[in-house]
Amino acid sequence: MKSTNIQIEKNFINLVNTVAKLRSDQGCPWDLEQTSESLSQYILQETYEVLECIDNNDSKALKDELGDLLFQILIQSLIRDEKKEFSISDVLESINIKLINRHPHVFKDNNNNIDSKNVVKNWGRMKKEESKNDKSYIKNITKTLPSLSFAYELYKKTSDINIELVNTDKYDNFSKEQIINILFELTSSASKKNIDLENEFRKYIKAKQLDIIKKI
Repeated sequence: MKSTNIQIEKNFINLVNTVAKLRSDQGCPWDLEQTSESLSQYILQETYEVLECIDNNDSKALKDELGDLLFQILIQSLIRDEKKEFSISDVLESINIKLINRHPHVFKDNNNNIDSKNVVKNWGRMKKEESKNDKSYIKNITKTLPSLSFAYELYKKTSDINIELVNTDKYDNFSKEQIINILFELTSSASKKNIDLENEFRKYIKAKQLDIIKKI
């Protein structure tokens, strides 16, 4: 394990140095010209390519695409380091602390009997405790999420603070396949009526979010 860790450290430092070289005066003019904003599009692009490899169960391609995504993280961190805001070391330290704090059953309590459902429940509770209040907890959802993901996060957060967003009793006995089929049929119906379902649902769910915040 020790030799593996040494190799990981060596490879990571080599990659950091490579990215730094690209951003240097002796590096690549294109890389040197980039900003956080100009590179942001590639984070999403690389993420989708990673997801495609996972869907295709293509391990070789996944290795390469994960590398491309890691490069985006490193160059974004380097740009911020150049501005004296934070470094890749700070990023690593931050996520390590977060993972340890979010997994007390592993690093503090040593509770091996906890199941995955309670892990998720505790995760939600801890995220809620980190918020100033219920309003900020509901408000703190990434605005650029696709509408379905946004709705999913909103539902989870409202459940955490015991707000019933919608009554789903009539669907509780539906299988995953049935629910997906209903969603597909609704999408088809929206297409026939020239309804941009992504944008319209995004507007609907954001209005629902604002309404919940006002009532808290």
